[in-house]
Amino acid sequence: MKKRVLGLLLTVAMAATLLAGCGGGDNAPADNQNQQEDQAPAGDDQQEPAGGDQQDAAGDDQQEPAENDGEAPAAGGEADMSKAQGKKIGFTVPTLASDFINYLTQAAQGAVEEIGCTIQIDSADGDVTKQIEQIENYVTMGMDLIIVFPINGEALGATVQNAVDQDVPVFGFAMEIPNVVSEMISAEETVMGAAAGDMASEWIDETFPDAADGEVVVYAIRGSTQPEIVVRSDSMVEAIKKNPKVTVIEEESENQDDQNIARRMTENQFNANPDIDVILACNAESMLGAESFCMSSDSPIQDKSKFGIFGVDETDEVDAKILASIKDESLLRGTISMGGIPDTISDLMKGIVPILTEGEIIPRIDGSIFPINGKNIEEHMAKNAN
Repeated sequence: MKKRVLGLLLTVAMAATLLAGCGGGDNAPADNQNQQEDQAPAGDDQQEPAGGDQQDAAGDDQQEPAENDGEAPAAGGEADMSKAQGKKIGFTVPTLASDFINYLTQAAQGAVEEIGCTIQIDSADGDVTKQIEQIENYVTMGMDLIIVFPINGEALGATVQNAVDQDVPVFGFAMEIPNVVSEMISAEETVMGAAAGDMASEWIDETFPDAADGEVVVYAIRGSTQPEIVVRSDSMVEAIKKNPKVTVIEEESENQDDQNIARRMTENQFNANPDIDVILACNAESMLGAESFCMSSDSPIQDKSKFGIFGVDETDEVDAKILASIKDESLLRGTISMGGIPDTISDLMKGIVPILTEGEIIPRIDGSIFPINGKNIEEHMAKNAN
């Protein structure tokens, strides 16, 4: 992922991607679980940045977020970082099977250790009940802060309220969760999904200017394992359907985080519908899985310049594919990024540092979108390599 300077307290040595997101860097995943010597495991072993105005889906004039050149402030001013020393954080995530979440947790670990805290990271492995148990264990273990990247935010509301009632603050990450004291929300799923659909639609108009109504076949790979991914999928399909040139084939993935599933789905769809021209995917893993088949020797695609894959999320691999698509050496043409790992971690720290140092709350931090395609990928990657 990108290597952007995070500021004095956010210098993170990371292997980074992306969500999406979504540079260079070592792609080794984070440790499955970072436990402290005096803590028992909370469970089994184990896209959003605040920024400028949202850009149009084509992304020609993409703006990167302003750099954070100083310490992350507390709610009322500069933080006294000595107050964070030795504090313990529990961080539960939906899965570590996703490269993005893997790199994200590694970056988060580096950032919180930089300010003198310890962190335990647990994968819920897609199981809401397991995530509830992890939150309950964090309370029992005396964590000073709990960060929750939820599988299903609504299902965690009562458990979060119980933690807050016991004076353990809970910070909601990426998706809304009832009763958290503070939250960091990615760009609206409706905005991200629509931007992906609009980007694909614009490419269709440029690539097939004379196409008749319904002539361009779009295969949409939807996600369903989280309410937010459903909203994103709905929005991207709704956006692409506004183009009269397209006929849309929709299919729901049983697990949008598994590239092999996306590859198999794509192969099966091509067997049934060999005239597919565009694939619209709900996240990075689905895009990459579909692209894997489309670039294989089994693919029926004859003219690669007339085929495109679009979606939401950014990783190093997605960036590399978009760059390669300029010469048709890849078919992944564009994505909607929620900002780089450094952007995401910077926003995370803006939310949790005030809690750890002063007990002060910034209720919500919102993110924005960063469209990336062949028109801006080289500039984008050059900026984020510094």
